[in-house]
Amino acid sequence: MGRKGILICCCILAGLAAGCASSKKASTEDVQGHMASLYNPSRLSLHPDFSVYHENSNYSVLYIRAYPSELRFNSANEDSEYRALLRVKYELIKLEETGDEGDHLVDSASVVYKLREREEKSPAFFASLSIPVRQGLRYMLKVETKDLNRGSIGIKYIYLDKTDPNGAQNFKVISSYSGYPKFMRFFLPGEKFHIQYRNPNVDSIYVDYFSLNNELPRPPITATSDYTMNYNPDTSYVFPMVDTVDYNLRMEGMYLVKVDKEQHQGLTLFNFGGAFPEVKSPKELMEPLFYLATLSEYRNLRTESNRKLAVDNFWLKIGNNVDKSRELIRIYYNRVVYSNLYFSSNKEGWKTDQGMIFILFGPPSRIQMTGKGESWFYFENRRSKVVEFKFERGQDAFSDQNMMWQKTTDSQMFRNEAIRSWRNGKVYSMGN
Repeated sequence: MGRKGILICCCILAGLAAGCASSKKASTEDVQGHMASLYNPSRLSLHPDFSVYHENSNYSVLYIRAYPSELRFNSANEDSEYRALLRVKYELIKLEETGDEGDHLVDSASVVYKLREREEKSPAFFASLSIPVRQGLRYMLKVETKDLNRGSIGIKYIYLDKTDPNGAQNFKVISSYSGYPKFMRFFLPGEKFHIQYRNPNVDSIYVDYFSLNNELPRPPITATSDYTMNYNPDTSYVFPMVDTVDYNLRMEGMYLVKVDKEQHQGLTLFNFGGAFPEVKSPKELMEPLFYLATLSEYRNLRTESNRKLAVDNFWLKIGNNVDKSRELIRIYYNRVVYSNLYFSSNKEGWKTDQGMIFILFGPPSRIQMTGKGESWFYFENRRSKVVEFKFERGQDAFSDQNMMWQKTTDSQMFRNEAIRSWRNGKVYSMGN
């Protein structure tokens, strides 16, 4: 299932209400991107997917997957041609190493794609843009999509790291089924793909496999750093770098694909098992209760022979009745699925710091994007208090999106309030 299909499914479950370069300094609003809609699909009408491939030292390619079902096709134009018009506009912002104040807009472009009648019933529309991205620098790429017939929009921020030729964005993963690039780094069992690397002279790739079956998120109260991962691979493989070789991630876990066996940098791919990013099995339903259950309760849940019944009883206990428990379950696990879609990095999205806050609080009222990370702001309904959850991008060989929560007294206090609210049978809302 594509991301669009998953998003539609989640919305039903939840009932969720070529251009010119510029060297001018980007405005604070452009760089910071106060866009709460990034993690709230009900506030955006277009949900395209993107991936980036550093083709050479001077250019990178932005691959685009849009969904015709989200676009309006009509004949209300000067040519009376039945069509949809999709505009893709990007802004490339150079990130300074010394801080966010020096970030500069270095390039922008806008391209309009015409989709004709035959493409209206297609499950997806694919396109690509070549962007002048220099080697040795880091960037933030802001991509805005707009349906020119309807006026609906979508928006996405993509972190580009072109400092290391061994990094993940120097690889391109292509689906053996569709022939198009993959837009997610997780794969379902049996899903086949092949890999390309920017340097055509590389003749071998190396794959390290790590089992992640027992990994849990870090304890939210006491830990000061990310949970410990086993960075020693269970096994390693070497394969010829040939486009016709199909790969299949047969075993659940993490796969690090690299072109230098002595380096830790490369492309990380995952098989999280089950129906990921969806949550269906008793184990998948039980594990996210880690954020609400006491340690004693969680240990008991893990040892129950009938985990599905144990999970049901947990929700019945805090909901007090069937209808309220069902509502809590619907909202909680819908947020788990979205966390898997939005925040998966070196682990499932719900296990990340961002995933934890998203599950407990829901979409933020405002988002501030910077080169270092993100800040989420939640506003109280009855007071002027604004609570900030700040996430900084951690140094991680397996992910460039591993955001670490920078705790403050206020943010920890409100996190604890949210947990208490859920345990008392109420979806947390600031100001309650």
